[in-house]
Amino acid sequence: MTEYCYSLYGTAVRYEADVPVLADPVNELLRHFRRDDGLESGPALALRFHQVKDRESVPLTISASVRQLASGTGEAVGDRRATGLPYRVLLDQGILIAEFDGIGVLVIDGAQSRADGYLINPDRLPSNLIEYLFHLALIELLRRGGLYTIHATALEHNGRAILIPGNSGRGKTTSFISLLRSGYRYLSDDHPLLQDSGAHVEVLPFPIKINVTDATVQFFPELRSASEQVLHPGVPKRFFYAEDLYPTAVGERCSPAMVLFPHVVDAPQSHLELLPKSRALEALLPQALLVYDQEVARREFKVLAKLVQQVDCYRLHFGRDILDLPKLITPLLEKGR
Repeated sequence: MTEYCYSLYGTAVRYEADVPVLADPVNELLRHFRRDDGLESGPALALRFHQVKDRESVPLTISASVRQLASGTGEAVGDRRATGLPYRVLLDQGILIAEFDGIGVLVIDGAQSRADGYLINPDRLPSNLIEYLFHLALIELLRRGGLYTIHATALEHNGRAILIPGNSGRGKTTSFISLLRSGYRYLSDDHPLLQDSGAHVEVLPFPIKINVTDATVQFFPELRSASEQVLHPGVPKRFFYAEDLYPTAVGERCSPAMVLFPHVVDAPQSHLELLPKSRALEALLPQALLVYDQEVARREFKVLAKLVQQVDCYRLHFGRDILDLPKLITPLLEKGR
């Protein structure tokens, strides 16, 4: 096993993989948090991924008291989700077990801050699927230490954050890029971290590659003309790194000031509709990931409710004036300073 070390806002993470194909996607995901000089001694989240040849090779014995908590098709981690991947989630004596048909098993022991992944023939799996499974395990462990996430893009402008939650096809990434190219700083394309600092909820950067559809690329001249060295091929989406295309650096942890819930409309101009706090919270909750521990779920709900109370929340009716979105958003953000 080869060990890799990361530090996420005071949370140490040790990751071990027994083959490079299991290490590379994780190092890509956490490249901003890598610690090549190791970590100081002390508690750390421990994640290990192993290659196995088949399901029978997974060293896991399930007891007679096991309970099934959920099942579905793998739509769990935002725009990097593995649509159509059948799974089931089990709870066995405090251990969370996520089984993915034909792919492998995640075994998460929250009490011990440990997760093990057993992937079947990982050299045959797409790298984004390996990243997806690692991210699932990491998020489950992080939230137990008070770091939460939602499916949203996030940017920072003059020390204030904007969150743009939403599923694919709602205009989330397009509105994000429109603001990014105007000078906003990058926090996350898909999963910013949230932390309750006591007085308020803070947004913490979780910078990853930015995934774009061909339709999104067509809206922005700099993406249309970008070479494959900048706008990389990918399946099902292409991707780029913010620092390769835009001069703004990654932003810093800050307080959120605005949440935008976008949806695309056939209109020449975009406009905003102020949302009541109750409706905003109702719209935000589906963008949080599933939580299987009742106490963790209670704490996460309190953080999201607190977030909504401290920000202005809008429905963004996103029209055809895509490049002009900053003219609509920035004055509101500045007015609230």
